[in-house]
Amino acid sequence: MSPETLLPLFRTAALFWLVLFGLAFANGALRELVLARLLGPEALPVSGITGIVLMAVAIALFVRRVRPGFGAAFAIGAMWLVLTLAAEAVLVVASGKPLRVVVDTFSAAAVAEGDLFAPLVVFVALSPPLFALLRRPLH
Repeated sequence: MSPETLLPLFRTAALFWLVLFGLAFANGALRELVLARLLGPEALPVSGITGIVLMAVAIALFVRRVRPGFGAAFAIGAMWLVLTLAAEAVLVVASGKPLRVVVDTFSAAAVAEGDLFAPLVVFVALSPPLFALLRRPLH
């Protein structure tokens, strides 16, 4: 792809990241306002699973619409990962917590306790190239 076609693609991907951010925010709100009351501690892994499903559907639709090549899809995923980590850091610091909270969120211990945020972020980052490969016909 030429630079003239990559810039609009990355602009579209950056704007779509805002949609993903909104979906993640809505999923978290649903967890706190509804699932936590109904399921207690089980709300966290259920929310992680629903978040992954929501993201997968949205990203599959995005890749189907914009049809990036594998390399562009990989770059989009990397951009989404950086944007997500930056947003998480800003939100944590803005809430008055130390930046160390972000590191702890992505620790193996957090995942073992059922916090699926870190795998969700990695899934979002890796899924555009995966979906780009899956949309190609098999020969």
